[in-house]
Amino acid sequence: MSKKLIGTDDKSNVSNYKYTSYVEICPLCKDDLLYLPAKTARNMGNIARLVLVKNVSNLIHFLDPLTGQTASMTSEAYWREPLRPIITAARSRMTRYVVLSKEPVILRKNVSKRSTSKKQKSRLAELTLAKEDDLGVNDAQCIERSHAGYLMKAGDVCAGYDLNQAQFINEDAEDLREQRKLPEVIVLRKLYGGVATGDVNASKMRMWRLKRLDVDVTEEALSLKARNAKNLEEADNMDEEDFMQEVEADREMRQNMNLYKRDTAKPQSAGPSNDDDDEDDDDDQKIRLEELLDALALDAGPDEDLENGGVADGEGMVHYEEGEKAAKDGIKYVGREAAREVKNKEVAVPVAGGALGDELKFDDPDL
Repeated sequence: MSKKLIGTDDKSNVSNYKYTSYVEICPLCKDDLLYLPAKTARNMGNIARLVLVKNVSNLIHFLDPLTGQTASMTSEAYWREPLRPIITAARSRMTRYVVLSKEPVILRKNVSKRSTSKKQKSRLAELTLAKEDDLGVNDAQCIERSHAGYLMKAGDVCAGYDLNQAQFINEDAEDLREQRKLPEVIVLRKLYGGVATGDVNASKMRMWRLKRLDVDVTEEALSLKARNAKNLEEADNMDEEDFMQEVEADREMRQNMNLYKRDTAKPQSAGPSNDDDDEDDDDDQKIRLEELLDALALDAGPDEDLENGGVADGEGMVHYEEGEKAAKDGIKYVGREAAREVKNKEVAVPVAGGALGDELKFDDPDL
């Protein structure tokens, strides 16, 4: 931290200082792939050395993508020996895979039992995967275990890392790949809805939406945005789509978020149960209609009335000058004195008045 004197007043003995703080932020992000040092992995409950970053809060949470084991690291332990990811969670690093088949991995304690229920199944599963781009071109497939295997079924699309094509910065990880001791694919998450089918309007097909906060943009930012409007808009849309995919695939991530129903959202029909419905019930990450909130629309409040020319009386009531509110609402208004001179009073319809007295609304277009 540095301190710089801006100004001082010798008479009042008051000084103004500018403080500058230097903060180093942990560079790890959600879905980064790491290869931990052997000592670090041993200190975290003997977790596997190849792990994913599950999330970052006051602790760094790791996940073994092949067994589902989790571990946490404190900030003090991280800064003693900082870690660098071998694959960063960038859009260009992820590959789309199609699930061809799934084989659940049964826990050892259930091996001797003749039949196993859903609760006895492990969250792990062996997935037969093929690159989406390779379908119809070649028969290349791979079989890998995944912590997200219980979410998948044949025909689903998921995002993952292709370790055969990735470039590692860790020599130990590179040696293991040459020895074929690393998996070929690390599955990150399942893709839902129009994203999985490759629809260009995937964001509009979702039954949920997020609300945005109003952002104040400086003139410098506006001028910069005007010069690169197209590129910035495309980048913003892609970043927003990536965030949406993370939200709909991670229930824990959206626990403290408000998701709202779209106008086009329809309630799910309760039909007869079948095997597909049973598999969908196992998907505890999918956004369901009962989780969504109804959009709340509020009427104009006192603040908006004051902006439209109203005058507050100090008791929470807002009053207008005679005829002003009617003019703003597109209503023809005639004052009390002028109303006395109206010849045909049958066309006048009384309207409940406020502090300024009753108003008269006329159906006669000539008034």
